[in-house]
Amino acid sequence: MQTNPADDFGVFAGSEHMFFGLRDPFALVRAETEAGLRQQVADTALDAIKTFDTPKFLTLGRNISGGKKILVTHFGFCVRAELHVSYAGGSKHEMIDATLTFLFANVERRGTEQCRTSFDLHAEAQQHFTDDVFRQRFLAYRLETVEEPPDKEAPDPSGRKPWWKFWR
Repeated sequence: MQTNPADDFGVFAGSEHMFFGLRDPFALVRAETEAGLRQQVADTALDAIKTFDTPKFLTLGRNISGGKKILVTHFGFCVRAELHVSYAGGSKHEMIDATLTFLFANVERRGTEQCRTSFDLHAEAQQHFTDDVFRQRFLAYRLETVEEPPDKEAPDPSGRKPWWKFWR
């Protein structure tokens, strides 16, 4: 699942099943992280992502089949990382301490999935890598995105957002 030879997503080994429906989760992490960094400095290049520490995962679902199965509706993960970046036309380099949080909603309804990211950088990275902060963000996002189950299949979407390509 590596997307860039310089990246290290080894902390996720054995937890791949927690990426419910994401075709290429590490490509998503790379693309969204670089896009977020470019909102701050337009010419930022993400040279490498080096994850460390044990990632955190949360899921929510609803009972189906008379309570015999659970259908995942929301999930999220967060992980600590060193972001190796270059900017100023590649003339400047920096290592940024980060906590990367990815939250997903409506994953049970193909074509209506939603994603929110939070990137805590520098001094805030360690402070925000707690169970409480992750849980608060996750539950707040769930409240913003929860909808009643559809009566029929969601229509095939057109004009998907760029991150849709990462879904199966």
